[in-house]
Amino acid sequence: MLSVIQYSFNAVMPIILLILMGVLARRTGYLDAATFQKMNKFNFRFNFFALMFVNLYTVESIRQMPVRMGIFMLTVLSVLLVLGIFLSGVFTKERFRRGVLVQAVFRSNYAIVGIPVAAALVGDEGGQMASFLQFPIVMFFNFMSVLVLSIYSDYEAQYRLYGEGPLAEEVSSRDAGEASSADAANVEPAGRKVHTEKSKIDFMKILKGILLNPLIQGLVAGFIVLILREVIPKGADGELVFSIERDIPWLYSSLQSLSRLATPLALVVLGGQLEMKEISGYKKELIAGVFMRLVGAPAIGFALLYAAVRMGLLVVGPVEIAVMVAIFGSPMAVASTVMSQEMGGDGHLAGQIVVWTSVLGMVSLFLLIFTLRMSGFL
Repeated sequence: MLSVIQYSFNAVMPIILLILMGVLARRTGYLDAATFQKMNKFNFRFNFFALMFVNLYTVESIRQMPVRMGIFMLTVLSVLLVLGIFLSGVFTKERFRRGVLVQAVFRSNYAIVGIPVAAALVGDEGGQMASFLQFPIVMFFNFMSVLVLSIYSDYEAQYRLYGEGPLAEEVSSRDAGEASSADAANVEPAGRKVHTEKSKIDFMKILKGILLNPLIQGLVAGFIVLILREVIPKGADGELVFSIERDIPWLYSSLQSLSRLATPLALVVLGGQLEMKEISGYKKELIAGVFMRLVGAPAIGFALLYAAVRMGLLVVGPVEIAVMVAIFGSPMAVASTVMSQEMGGDGHLAGQIVVWTSVLGMVSLFLLIFTLRMSGFL
């Protein structure tokens, strides 16, 4: 029992400490919000690109790709997406909160929290499989999030409840123009109408966003190297006649250094960006979102995994179990907040779901890992 507790503690505690470091840096004024934003942009743009590339580069052959596991993961995420659409209509009447709740069900913080958890549980093999699956999962997360938020966007609700969003900017600029005209004519500003047209789904914009995602770019670069590795000739000693690690060591060493920064810096930034806010206006939706992310998603994921194994569709070991924990047991993705706010969703609700799933997720992750370890699956 003690060894199981120690195993679970060792997997989760490093993540908690790094998040707390970010929280303390923000609360003590050592680093401010603007600094954390710049750190986040740099980390996302360069360090995560390097992390995705290096994780795939260390894989010996593209033949090691877990195709069946990838198909299974996407199937489970699709089930969660459909379930989220149904449940969101049960838990809220506000249209612009439905897209946020749907994201809470299927979209996890896989890159920042999930991958280090998988690596902590089963070592480099877990990190490699998690990186392999990052490509289809990140594409699914991005495409479906944009699609759902576009369907449930409601800029009028953003303006009505929070006085923000594109309509607030439109009203503000219109007020300024009316005030100038009124001053010139010495009359009161006239009444105004607010433009409330809903956003249209721009698939080219979605595709562009996916292609410009540094995680996707790093994975694509890594896959290209794996493919080239299959056709590059080998010498008499069985080694490839050319490799980046051996023939361009300065480049590989730089990428490796950046990749080592990605996860710890991301966790510190996550802590620095967590903010507790008033939740009285959406308490029911917040509780539903947190519960679905931390309890519902892993329960459904592992139930479907059990069914797939029983039917002989999958053969799983500790590595696959660790990746399941990473994908379905992680808190809600930080990117959900900004995306929701920009696309006519309730960014305030999304931000608080991120906060509370990040805080409570450390407890739920510990309990999930503890249970799986006690059951002999890890």
